[in-house]
Amino acid sequence: MMQDPTLSGGADPRLLVADELEEIEHGGQIFRLPSALKAQLMANIDHEQASQAMAAERRSLAQRAQMMDLEAELASANAEDRAVLMALDQQLTQLANLDWEGLGAQDPPLAEALWAQANDIAQAREAYAQTLAQQDEMARAAAAERARVELEETGRVLAGQIEGWSPEVAAKLVEYAQAFGVTLEELREVADPRLWMILHRAQQGEAALTAQKAAAQAPMPAVQVRPAVQVGGTSAPASAVRDDMAAAEWMRRRNAQAMAGR
Repeated sequence: MMQDPTLSGGADPRLLVADELEEIEHGGQIFRLPSALKAQLMANIDHEQASQAMAAERRSLAQRAQMMDLEAELASANAEDRAVLMALDQQLTQLANLDWEGLGAQDPPLAEALWAQANDIAQAREAYAQTLAQQDEMARAAAAERARVELEETGRVLAGQIEGWSPEVAAKLVEYAQAFGVTLEELREVADPRLWMILHRAQQGEAALTAQKAAAQAPMPAVQVRPAVQVGGTSAPASAVRDDMAAAEWMRRRNAQAMAGR
């Protein structure tokens, strides 16, 4: 039969554990765990956060690579279609320069065949033009998506490099850059976090300098002069000698007192 440790003068292990419980927040919830498990739990949380960050970075890289491949594919197709479009424009120009009235009078069947060919070329040219417009739109969308992914990755890097990084801080940096003529479209193309950190340091330095200038130019608070303390409830007579007098005035009053005492 096991003996109760409290009966033999020993402390109850359950009480020891209860005294060492600590509150730990994770996932928006509060947990009370023994201190001995805190280090292990925090290590697991750090590992989980590191794994999530790595997974997010891998997804970002994969998305960016996918968008870059799509942009390259669209650029290649666009170049080919533009070459065809230029060739069709040249053919339409040549056909437009024909003497259609003279050709119709001289060889009506040939004129009719060439006119049908010109219509076919014009329809093909219109189709290629629409395809190019669609490709241009897809290329712009792919570029915008790639820029969005790159900015998200930049934001993750800045969150680990700049304390208190938030959308509000980013908005202040945008406003600061716009004061120098930098447009929002240009800032969207800046995905290098090093440039944002330089911009943040410049903005913080100028804000500190402005605060220092404002403090230096602030008016000094008025100094309140307290009235002289009256001893015994009455003020000293005009002929009284006080220690805070100037030397000449002190001597004059002291001589006056000596003369009056004779």
